[in-house]
Parts: sequence; C-alpha cells; structure tokens
Amino acid sequence: MIGLRAVGRNSGGVERAVEELSTRLVRRGHDVTVFCRTRYNEGLRHEYQGVRLINLPAVYTKHLEAITHTALAAVAASRGYDVVHVHATGPSILSFVPRLFGRKVVVTVHGLDWKREKWRGLAKRTLRIGAWSAVHFPHRTIVVSRTLQSFYEREMNRPTVYIPNGVPEPVRRSLARLSRFGVQTGDYILFLSRLVPEKGCHYLIEAFRGLDTPLKLLVAGGSGHTDDYLKTLHASASGDSRIIFTGPIYGEEKEEAFSNAQAFVLPSTLEGMPIVLLEAISYGLPVLCSDIPENLAVLAQDGDVGDGECRWGYLFKSQSVQDLRSRLGGLLDHLVEARRKGKIAEAESAPLFCWDTIVDQTERVYFELIGEAGAVN
Repeated sequence: MIGLRAVGRNSGGVERAVEELSTRLVRRGHDVTVFCRTRYNEGLRHEYQGVRLINLPAVYTKHLEAITHTALAAVAASRGYDVVHVHATGPSILSFVPRLFGRKVVVTVHGLDWKREKWRGLAKRTLRIGAWSAVHFPHRTIVVSRTLQSFYEREMNRPTVYIPNGVPEPVRRSLARLSRFGVQTGDYILFLSRLVPEKGCHYLIEAFRGLDTPLKLLVAGGSGHTDDYLKTLHASASGDSRIIFTGPIYGEEKEEAFSNAQAFVLPSTLEGMPIVLLEAISYGLPVLCSDIPENLAVLAQDGDVGDGECRWGYLFKSQSVQDLRSRLGGLLDHLVEARRKGKIAEAESAPLFCWDTIVDQTERVYFELIGEAGAVN
C-alpha cells in the first residue's frame, strides 16, 4: 500500500483507513507492506501489528511531498507483490508504474483532492489529472462514497467499486488527559479534524462566538501545510476564552474527546467519506454537519431530509455562518431529542460501516484480480 504518510499515527482519514485495512488483512494471513514517509513514521519502525513498514524519504514541501515519495514507492512496489494498492488521487498519477511491471493495481479514491482550497495553479491541475488517472491507470478503482461513484460515472463514464470507509468500535473513556485544557465532561462542543480551509472551522468559530452558551468549543486538530490558515483561526477566536485549541490528538485522547463531548460539528465544504463523522456517530453524539452531498449521504441513509435534519443528525446550509449559528443553537436547546437521534444513528450505523465487512469487500477485489475469486486465507 502506497500514497499515505504512515500508519500507527492516525494523522488523517487516509492513514486511518490504511491502518484498519492493513492490520486486518494481516490477521487474515496476508503479507502486507505499507510504504511510509520517513518523517511521519515514529521511531522509524519496520513493523506495526504485523504489517511490514518500509520507510522512504520525500521532498518535504507542500507540493512535492506526496508525489516524490510515491515515485520512490511505486518503483519499490513494482516487484515482489501480487497487488499494489494506491491511496488518493495525487499518488494515482504514478499507479501505471507497478502495472508496467506486471503487478495488479488498485486505486482507492478518498476524495476529489483538486477541489481542496489549499491547492492552486499547477498543483490543482495536477490533482485533476490524478482524478483522471485514478480510473484509467489501475485495474480496479475503489471509491469511498456514492457521491464519488456518481462523479466518475457522470463525468468520465468509468465504472468504480463502492467500498465505504469504516469505523472501529468506540472505546469510551472518562475525561483525564484532556482535563489539562480546562474542559469537563459534557461542557464542550467538539470539532476534530485537520485544520485546513475545506474543513470549515472558520465558519464554526464565527458562528459559535455569536452564541450565548456556557459551553466551550474544543478545536482538536493540526495544520496540514496550512499554517497561515491556522493563524487566522487563532486570530478569529481571540478574546473568547470558551474556544480552546488542543492541537492534534490521537489514541486515548481522541477517545476521551468523543466520549465526553456534548455534540459534534463538521462544517466542511469538501469531503470524500468523512471518517471523523462516522466516529462521532459511533459514540452516539448528536451531530451537526454542512449539507454537502458527502455528509448528506451519511446522515440521510433513508433519503429523507426535513428542515435541517434527517434520521441520523442535523444539517445547516454549507458556508452559511448564520444558518450554522441558528442550527447549533437549536440543537443545544433540544438536547434530549438530539441525543435520541444520536443513539439511533449509533445503533443503525454499526453494521453498515463495520471494518470487517469492508475488508471482506476489499479482499474480494484483490482475489478477482489475481484469479482466485472467492478464496479466503
């Protein structure tokens, strides 16, 4: 598997997905190698829960990091493997390399990266080429949402295999480590994601500042080559002691954050399959999301959308601070109903986004490619 930073650190949605997929494949008896960017593989490990890790360098700049590392990994992965699985559209540009050497190649599209606000000019054009290459270079293309599947059918007339991202069973923890930030159980609203423009945290901060509530806003996440954006977030929150920035949190701290929040808000303007939304739902949290198609596809499983709400949660008009403030205030005013909806979503989502089922589906793609359809190790 190539195209990510590293496993075992949970730095982003792609990394979390590869970690869950690779470790479960190993437990089924497969030999799995993940190519890591040296900087992100803590301790330069060579193994993680049975997964072999190969560390390769990169040119660590915003525009060159992914492609330079993928170039090295694509060559290294061209010999000795039955299947090479490339993750994300940027790295898919080089998915033809292992195919030239006779490897079976799978690409997973986690989102339309060229739409992300941090990319401009040549980088955006290159990522658009990546979106094209993701369905033209590999033998199979997996997409993590129905929205992505519709895009490729409509815009490129190419078939894809829909396999969603999943979510592990929630681990509930009492508040301990996060208490250093001055929060207590049930006294905060949670935002947890990379702090990049398309996640919409700036809309949430502005909306929250206009609410008359004793609750705090816990902003958990780090920069993704977006330090200037992070500075604007801190500036916009200045003077409001209720808004707390934790930086990136992982493992037990992340579990604490979900376990003790009053509600979860995801104001993103662009998604693939938002794993963090699935995680919030798995904890039974009331969730409020922007009404972009990717979020809607998760929350409105039955297709029924009312005035700002659906079966699994609540929606606001994307990029509207006013509507976000109004909907968030309404959710907090009706927490009993919001919690009931959260519990419904928790129960109904568990079988739909189970990682073991997702591994079954991915494994089937692999076996079809290597001529062993239906075999199970």
